[in-house]
Amino acid sequence: MMRAACALLSLLLWACEPASLPPPTIVSVEPEVIPSGSPSVIAVRVDAVRPFSLDYQERSVDPQQLAMTLRIAGHVVNIAFAESDGTLVAPVPEGLSLGEHEIRVTLADGREAVRESAFSVVPPSTLIGGGPGEDGGSSPDGGAGRDELWFFLAGPVEDQVVNVPFKVNIYAVGPGSKAFQRPVTLRASRGTVTTIDSGSFTQGLRVDEISLDQEGPDIYLLVEDARGTRGLSNAFTVRAR
Repeated sequence: MMRAACALLSLLLWACEPASLPPPTIVSVEPEVIPSGSPSVIAVRVDAVRPFSLDYQERSVDPQQLAMTLRIAGHVVNIAFAESDGTLVAPVPEGLSLGEHEIRVTLADGREAVRESAFSVVPPSTLIGGGPGEDGGSSPDGGAGRDELWFFLAGPVEDQVVNVPFKVNIYAVGPGSKAFQRPVTLRASRGTVTTIDSGSFTQGLRVDEISLDQEGPDIYLLVEDARGTRGLSNAFTVRAR
């Protein structure tokens, strides 16, 4: 027996008819300004009620019914991480032109949320020296964003074997990268990261030795600090032994 139902991103369940579901909305986009010419990551927080049909005999839900498609500047991108609060973390397509770009989220039943001027791509020189520190703001010494980071980079990461340690380079990118010393967390889009050796940042580079406990394709590593600055690795595969 099939019965219509729906699910919130917060994992609350409600009985409803598909026609009654509200449209999704894009709550926030971070960052709103991205430097050109560098691989970047973006976080899109979505508020959405997602439809599904629950098979009570099989006690299962087809995951395709819960799927979402994320388009950045017209390009379909992989959703590397889908957080419990509705935040979608994804790589920004490389080679985007300067200017403002759209973000579009499409649910499995066709409902969409669109933010037309979601973020801007600007020359790096626009960001260097153009931060709030120019007016004595966020930088500790009142300088022009000298402690500022734009994003992290992790990798490149080659294909790995489950539970076999490997080293990953973590780069801090931005005007404050050389002096950056704050702690970061490292997560995988599938399974658990086990840290064998945790390095410290030296001149913007940190090297960690880790292992992953689950196999599969299209796995990403996510680097994040306490201020919400993020970075993704490339997608890679973890194979069984």
